[in-house]
Amino acid sequence: MRILTVLILSMFALVGCGGSDGGSGDSSTSHNGSSVSNGGSSERPTTGGGDQTTGGSTGSGSDGTGTGSNTGGSDQTGSGSSNQSMADEMLAAVNAARAQGQDCGGTWMPAVAPLTWDSTLEQTAFLHSSDMANYDYFSHTGLDGSSPSQRVTAQGYSWKTVGENIAAGQKTVSAVMQGWLESPGHCRNIMNGSFTQMGAASDTNSGSTYGIYWTQVFASPK
Repeated sequence: MRILTVLILSMFALVGCGGSDGGSGDSSTSHNGSSVSNGGSSERPTTGGGDQTTGGSTGSGSDGTGTGSNTGGSDQTGSGSSNQSMADEMLAAVNAARAQGQDCGGTWMPAVAPLTWDSTLEQTAFLHSSDMANYDYFSHTGLDGSSPSQRVTAQGYSWKTVGENIAAGQKTVSAVMQGWLESPGHCRNIMNGSFTQMGAASDTNSGSTYGIYWTQVFASPK
């Protein structure tokens, strides 16, 4: 695994990773990594082998680079774009965490305002989850080299800040949220008060390494 800058790396059950971007740079992480775009950190994962979760972070700017890729078409179960109950459950879980405040790897993140759901961010999340499921990889960086903020921009969302969490292998919203909250970087993304909206999705492919791939996209509009 290649460390690009510094941040705390955590391993938990199943795979996860967080990253984010701002107008000034790219950040990406996978498996045990986290990333911050405004002079933050980022780690690049390896895939396969074991269940892990990793962190995420934040960025700001007007037009930056984030992770991602954009293809769909695997076996789509539990995907946010087709499953309203998953979207409702995910938003409720994120807002419950934000309402209580969280200990993110020894850093107390106080309670912040709830997020609202955005269908464009949901579609952005689904495209990346589907891409990872279809092409059997796990990274904030898409196969086309795209970053999270690039993916958000490509969907027509005009943003000030963007962040992303990814995970793989977890079967339920509660399981993936537990992993993200136990990972410092992911937890900070969830608790970041600069974000005002989110979208999330999962997609499945029984022939892939982890079977199911999750993406959360956080942002605030201009």
